[in-house]
Amino acid sequence: MTNAQRTEPGEHGKRGGGGQRHASNWEDDVATLEAHSDAVIREVQRLASLAGISVPRVRAGAGAQAVLQLVEEPGSDVRVRARFHPAYATYFAAGSVLITLPEQAADLLELLVAAGSTRRGTIIGVLGAHGGAGASMLASWLARHLGREDGTGLIDLDPLSLGLADDLGLTDAAGLRWADLNEDAGVLVPGRLNAALPHLGDLRLLSADERGAVPPGGESGERSISALSQIHKTTVLDLPREAWRDRVMSRAWLEWCDAVAVITHPTSRGLEQTRRILSALPSRQRAVVVANGVNGKSEAAALALELGHRDVQPLHRLRNLQQDLAHGVRLGDRKRCITARDIGRIADACQDGA
Repeated sequence: MTNAQRTEPGEHGKRGGGGQRHASNWEDDVATLEAHSDAVIREVQRLASLAGISVPRVRAGAGAQAVLQLVEEPGSDVRVRARFHPAYATYFAAGSVLITLPEQAADLLELLVAAGSTRRGTIIGVLGAHGGAGASMLASWLARHLGREDGTGLIDLDPLSLGLADDLGLTDAAGLRWADLNEDAGVLVPGRLNAALPHLGDLRLLSADERGAVPPGGESGERSISALSQIHKTTVLDLPREAWRDRVMSRAWLEWCDAVAVITHPTSRGLEQTRRILSALPSRQRAVVVANGVNGKSEAAALALELGHRDVQPLHRLRNLQQDLAHGVRLGDRKRCITARDIGRIADACQDGA
C-alpha cells in the first residue's frame, strides 16, 4: 500500500503461490464490514465487486474470524480501519491500517484482492492422453454442466488452440480473449476480469481466437487461474497435452488442479499413454479416467482393471455432435441424452473429495 496511514507496525509476508490452498473455505466470509453510513457501505461494496468477493455487513465483533475485517472509523471523513486475521500474518501485514475513501480506494482494493486470494474454488483440469481424445469437448461440456447450479469459469490453456467459443455459441459474443490481455499487466483484478469475459448463462470463458492463444511461457495462465478460481466455485482448465510432463512450462497450470480428468480412446496406445500420465500426476490430485467411446459401466470396469485405476468413467459418443454444432446446437444444450448423463457422472467423480 502507498498512502494509507499505518497505526501499528507490520510487514507484508509473502503470499502463497501457484496452487497453494489456504485455510479459508468457499462458504466462509473472507472479508466483513462493520459500518452504518451509506457512503462507506457503497464504496466498500463497489471495490469488493471489482475484487470478486462478497463483503457482508456484520454487527460489532461478529467478523472476528474473517480474513479481512473492515470497521468504519467514526468522524466526518469516510474512513475504514482494516485488519487481517492473525492466522494470516505469514502472508499479510500485522496490525491495522486506516484508509480514507475514495482517495485511497486503490489501497483498499489491494487489500480486498489479497483477502480474496485466500479463497479458492475447486479447480478441475482436463487432459487429453493423445491427439483427438476429446479434451476440449469434455472441458466445455463439463463447465457448462457445472455452471447450471453455480457460476463456472472455463480457461482455454492450450497454446495451439483455435478457441473454444464456437462449440459454445460464443464466437461473436463481446468480451476479452487471450489476445486482449497484456502478458506484463501483473495481477489480474478478479471481478474486473470475470465481468469482461464472454458468457453463456453463468459460464465465463477465457479462450483463444484467430488472433492467438495463451502465451506458452510467462505467468498469464497462472494469473488467470488465480483470478477466476477466486470468483467461481468451480473452474475448469482445458490443459495442453504435455502438461503432465516434468520441466515444461504448462506443468505449473496442472499443479493448480484439485482433480484431473484424463480422456482417452480405449486403444492400446491410448491406454498406455494414460498409464504414463496417471503415474506422473501429483499424488494429492484426484484422477478420473474418461474412456471416450465406451458404451457401458462393464466395459469401463474392465478398462479400470487393465489400467490398475479404480475410477474409469464411460463417455458415450454423441453420434450427431458435428451436425448439432453445424446447426447451432451448443455443447451442453442436450440435457437428456446418454452422453449428458455421462458428463454428469464425470463431474460428480471429479468433485468427489476435491
